[in-house]
Amino acid sequence: MITSSPENIRDYYAQGAWDDKKIHDIFHKAVGLRPDATALVDPSNKNDLVGQPPRRLSFSELDNYVNQVAEVLLGQGLQQGDILLIQMPNTVELVALYLACSRIGCIISPVAMQYREHELGYIIATLQPKAIIGIGAFAGKDMMGHLQTALEQVNHQLERAPLLLPWFESADYPQCIEQLIEPNATSSLNNYLAEIEQSADEVFTICWTSGTEADPKGIPRSHNQWKAIGRMTFESSQIEPQENLLNPFPLINMAAIGGLFFSWLLCRGKLVLHHPLDLPVYLEQIAVEQISYTLAPPALLNALLKNEDLLKVVDLSGLRAIGSGSAPLDSWMVEGYKERFDIEIINHFGSNEGTSLLCGPAHSENPEARARLFPKKNSILESRLVNPETGELVNKPGMTGELQIKGPGVFNGYFGADGIQRQSFTDDGFFCTGDLFEMDKEQTGFYRFTGRCKELIIRGGMNIAPSELEALLNAHEHIAEAAVTGYPCPIMGERVAAYVVTAPEKPVTQDQVKGYLAGCQLAKYKLPEKVVFLSALPRNPVGKIVKRALAETD
Repeated sequence: MITSSPENIRDYYAQGAWDDKKIHDIFHKAVGLRPDATALVDPSNKNDLVGQPPRRLSFSELDNYVNQVAEVLLGQGLQQGDILLIQMPNTVELVALYLACSRIGCIISPVAMQYREHELGYIIATLQPKAIIGIGAFAGKDMMGHLQTALEQVNHQLERAPLLLPWFESADYPQCIEQLIEPNATSSLNNYLAEIEQSADEVFTICWTSGTEADPKGIPRSHNQWKAIGRMTFESSQIEPQENLLNPFPLINMAAIGGLFFSWLLCRGKLVLHHPLDLPVYLEQIAVEQISYTLAPPALLNALLKNEDLLKVVDLSGLRAIGSGSAPLDSWMVEGYKERFDIEIINHFGSNEGTSLLCGPAHSENPEARARLFPKKNSILESRLVNPETGELVNKPGMTGELQIKGPGVFNGYFGADGIQRQSFTDDGFFCTGDLFEMDKEQTGFYRFTGRCKELIIRGGMNIAPSELEALLNAHEHIAEAAVTGYPCPIMGERVAAYVVTAPEKPVTQDQVKGYLAGCQLAKYKLPEKVVFLSALPRNPVGKIVKRALAETD
């Protein structure tokens, strides 16, 4: 499957943005250069999650294992261009599946572990996969049962029934993929590879949007599209050769695949896996595995920096930098990690569709700029701001517009959704991200994120960006995390609601929250009329706050 137009393929090759190397080619180069070095490490709590002991593989051991997995996939009838749906946590086996699929030209479509029958059934019916691989149980919860039920519910929509297999053996699922692996079997693979031709322009993955506004949407990405994103992230994050990396995000989307999987391949270091996010295990891995670069959500970084008791016992001395995103960062947090631990915080703003904005120490030393700004100049993105109502270009500092992008890392369209394509792309090929930015007034070479098109609160004709209020609330020493959204008002159109999670030992009142914001010298129309206290904010499978679910908590 090739989704890129012949014109784009020609232009990006001519620019040097694309080449003929596939994902497994990059991996094989690492194997050749560092065969005996540790390449991949399982989560230390893997046995608690999937009932299997953790594994550590060198590059040569992983290479052998990948070939064995590829042999098994061929034996199950999977070939070039076939789609394989996978629901698995971050383990050695999942990484081997990615590399094995690249090896044989199979399209891998990973889905979140949190997905159940509703999401799974929709995705299966949309994808029409050749096979589905999952695990019997995860952290004591049945997983294959959800896949089986989802498959039964949409069976009438399928052209053929996909093969359904668990990876690990269990009491309920004794027949599994792991049993089919033969240590020395590669003859079928070698014969198969001699007969096929592969292109780096072929689709490698179909990932899925988080579905915060509607059903998940499939996003095909080729080897070359991933490589463009991966190289830019690798360079902007200043990943060093043979660095030890820790991945705590599910290996299903831009953050983990573009942010760490490709950085690992390019630096030829050690990739330590983690999933789901478990703070004690995560902090232990940082110390034991001598991690120098990792990712972490802003809420975790904020909470950790406020927890003096925990900071006294954790060892962060090996960390060089931490990438963070999915929500606006706070300048006090960026400054705090630098001053206290000499750890750089790198601001990531990305999407599966191909948005890839980063701001690190190479771009700005200023904590406020690092937390809020992203350089307009980008090696793989052509971007512009457009008024979402009038369609006019926004070219003055301080004016808000929707970010539109195109380039070698941007996808070509949603899988099986022609109607959505027409709404998502402009006539001249720019993707409409739905993200609102402005050109910064003081640093005109930078974009400042202001919110989402559909998140903007309009109160009495005045626009309010929730991210501005969220940044102030998150800076409060007794607030663990916060989200701001609008709610209907027959007089003003919308009013502002703040949803707040406080530290259990340090409660605050509604009046205290309002008084704190008023003391921040905000315009009065931005102040929330309603403050709702929650034990946790509702989040989707990849950790983003689901704002449409907040109203249901009132």
